[in-house]
Amino acid sequence: MAKDFQLIHLTVDEERLKSASNRVRNQFVGCMHAHNELTILNRLLMFSMNDTGDGELHNSAQSVQMWCVLQILAAKLFETWVMVIERFLQSNPPDVVGRLEPAHQASLTWLIDYFGKGQPFKDSALKIIRDKTAFHYDRFNLTEAADNLAAGENSIYLAQHPANSLYYMGSVLVFRAAFAMIADKADAAANDSHEGRVHKGTKIALDDASKANWHMHALLYGLIKLLMDDVLGQPAENEQQVRINVLDAPPPEKVGIPAFIDIGQ
Repeated sequence: MAKDFQLIHLTVDEERLKSASNRVRNQFVGCMHAHNELTILNRLLMFSMNDTGDGELHNSAQSVQMWCVLQILAAKLFETWVMVIERFLQSNPPDVVGRLEPAHQASLTWLIDYFGKGQPFKDSALKIIRDKTAFHYDRFNLTEAADNLAAGENSIYLAQHPANSLYYMGSVLVFRAAFAMIADKADAAANDSHEGRVHKGTKIALDDASKANWHMHALLYGLIKLLMDDVLGQPAENEQQVRINVLDAPPPEKVGIPAFIDIGQ
């Protein structure tokens, strides 16, 4: 069922924004920009998990779409944490994080425990994805992955327009190697088969992305709330709020990303 709800429209006074220090402006804008990116990528990941067709070809295309969105979301979560460290935890004094509400402070503690507070960052599924596949094309030893392809995973689909071509085997080999590595690093797959390690690594990556996404959003919300009050010069919640009606917002399980598009010749 589609749902109706309201958004509160706030307007930032430009003179107050100009008069804010560079540090506060960068903190405020960084949190808002990161929140927007994570919201969109998380939405796309949910959409990519919904079926839009049937058959081996569609399932292959859908798997590649889901993997690609997952890796970008994972890497953005990591880079958002780097931003939080540089703009908040290394701030002298760390005045904003010191004012966080207990629930938001708990999310900060979880994120510190997961990622670490700086170089060298802790080993994690999200770090492996960020370093190996998301923003870089690192070299893998693909021998084990190549020796363990499942039926149909050696497929390549060529289309008249490149946007509809699907090099399924290319992504399968990369993600098999990456997810097996994640399982090995987590000590979660001792003596398991390659297939078992891939499944465990996939679950670890999805679970870590889900938890980190939740805590990162909670932390960003807490930081934005504090900084918004500072920049607005008054609490964001007040009697003069302007509310905008959003009508017929679809539930995420009802939205899918098409595997192929009519893009012309």
